[in-house]
This record gives sequence, structure tokens and C-alpha cells, in this order.
Amino acid sequence: MIATIKTTLNAQSISQIIEEVSTLQETGEGCWKVEYNKRILFLIVDEIHDRVRIMTPIIKEEDLDEEDLWDVMEANFDRSLDARYAVGDGVLWSLFLHPLTDLSRNLFLDGLDQVVTLANNFGGSFCSSDIIFGSE
Repeated sequence: MIATIKTTLNAQSISQIIEEVSTLQETGEGCWKVEYNKRILFLIVDEIHDRVRIMTPIIKEEDLDEEDLWDVMEANFDRSLDARYAVGDGVLWSLFLHPLTDLSRNLFLDGLDQVVTLANNFGGSFCSSDIIFGSE
């Protein structure tokens, strides 16, 4: 049997990954504003509450119509994987929220990609990746 060692991410290691894969716009303790794949992303690490949040704004809440709201709710059920649509502070966001202690480098990078893909697919497929839950 081969033992595997899981490397848990923390604010410092996430900061290093962010510097490798994105363009840093602003930073503070446990938070970053970056450009990643032509989108502005906000990242927050809360080590006390064991959470990491990756999010990007999509559209102002006031510009959403009822059909948009139904589309994002349905997408959250079967077309988004780890990223989700969420409304907060008057904005529709694409959001990835995950326990920090269970987060690997690959899952973090996948979270970045899913947030961008979900935001870019708003108004179209509303998917966070090529995988759709329940499809063949």
C-alpha cells in the first residue's frame, strides 16, 4: 500500500497559486482581487471558519428578469458543479465556496475555472463546465 500525503492549502499557499495563474489587482489579509481569464475575481480565505470563496460579478440584480432567475435556479440544480449562482449586495455572482481544509491545488484551480465558465455562460447554457449532472 502506498501512502499519500494530502497537502492542505492555506492563505499563503493560495496567494502563491494566485500569483502564478492570475494578474493581481489588489490584496489584503486573506483576500485578493485578480484578473483571471479576462474576468475580475474576488477571493476570500477565512482560516478561522475553514472556508475559501471565489466569486465574480455577472449582472446587477435590478437588471435580472424573472426568466433569468428561474434559469439560474435550474442551473444550480443540474448544470453547475461546484460553482453556483448567488445574489448578494445587489449583484448576481458566480460563486465557489469550499472548506479550506479539504481544498487541493487542483480543486482550487478547477474552482477558478468553474466560476469564470459559469459567469461567461450566463444567458446561454448556464453551465459551469462541459459536465451536466444527470446527463450521459
